[in-house]
Amino acid sequence: MAGTVPVFGKAAHITIVNSHPATKKVNFTRRAVPWYMDPTKLSDAQLDACISLGEFAYHNCYGKYGTVTLPDGRRISVPAYIVMTKYPKKGVGAFGGKSYEERASERHERSRARLDYLKKIKETRRGKTPAAAPEVLAALE
Repeated sequence: MAGTVPVFGKAAHITIVNSHPATKKVNFTRRAVPWYMDPTKLSDAQLDACISLGEFAYHNCYGKYGTVTLPDGRRISVPAYIVMTKYPKKGVGAFGGKSYEERASERHERSRARLDYLKKIKETRRGKTPAAAPEVLAALE
């Protein structure tokens, strides 16, 4: 189940998950990915991956039906099994995009900006005025 709710003044898609995380025995909401229901927001590497996977499935899985039981006991559809076993492009960087290290570095930089912003909020509450709050906010976007 999915819907749109206002988050920080903008409409954001959320999904309601009908299962639960291991620590919580109730349903919960999760913010959907930015490209949910809008493929124009996909990066070039993501578009290449979607097109390639779709082309492979289109040419190799037409008319296939049924299920396959994997060695670990899971059952998946035959088209999913064909893609899983015969799809040639797999792994990080198969379509370009960012490496794991680049993503980790960007997350680290965003974390520092967020921590600086939180420190400025704390200083403001103590009566001090924040010096670089607009710059920190710009770095978060």
